[in-house]
Amino acid sequence: MNDFVSIALVPLAQESAPLRRKIAAALRHAIEVGEVKPGDRLVEKELCQKLGVSRTSLREALRELQAEKLVTAVPRGLIVAEISEDDAANIYQVRAVLEGLVAAQFAEKGNEIDAHSLESAIDRLEQAYRSNDFGKILSEKKRFYDVICAGARNAIVRDILAHLSTRINQLRSTSRLNRERWGESLAELRELARAIFARNPKAARSAVIKHIDAAAKAAARNRGTKATSSSTAKGAPAGTAASRKRRAL
Repeated sequence: MNDFVSIALVPLAQESAPLRRKIAAALRHAIEVGEVKPGDRLVEKELCQKLGVSRTSLREALRELQAEKLVTAVPRGLIVAEISEDDAANIYQVRAVLEGLVAAQFAEKGNEIDAHSLESAIDRLEQAYRSNDFGKILSEKKRFYDVICAGARNAIVRDILAHLSTRINQLRSTSRLNRERWGESLAELRELARAIFARNPKAARSAVIKHIDAAAKAAARNRGTKATSSSTAKGAPAGTAASRKRRAL
């Protein structure tokens, strides 16, 4: 018989985890869509009133967001964390690598069912843009990239992007009032879908890099900073809207 001292398997403290997660999700969404902006002070009394929750539950949720580095402590309390110029550049460069990888993998591995899913995702994204509902746009963009990761058979990249999603959406929110950028973004994602439908991994990767570079430049303009190019790779050739017809897949 082995005698040992159990460290991990000990009685656990009871927590209001479901409520904490709901509060954290609500605050995360408010940060993503720009309802609360970087540098904004998070006043517990106001948040408790708006969310209809106790201070104890709110503080548990805020600690979760602190661990995710979405909020930070200052002498007067908590504020929404700023995204530094270096962090923003790194986020876009990481996106270019990871999203370029799964786009190329989808072009190589995707089947007819995956193609139908992507066609549906790009159509839903277009409808979201037409609705002028920024929250819906973010939701459909997540669906679009989830579909690409599924077609690529790459759950690892999906999980990494999910971990970065709030910061990615924070950067996207800087362009939420720029309707011209919305149209450009949709056109770039259609170009990406065309390359995938044509089973062209190189063009798919290039289309991703073109899209990420354009997004980085737009965000930098709105933030008053200078964007760093994700790559020297050029974009894929232009063509007609991908959501209208699937190609080779």
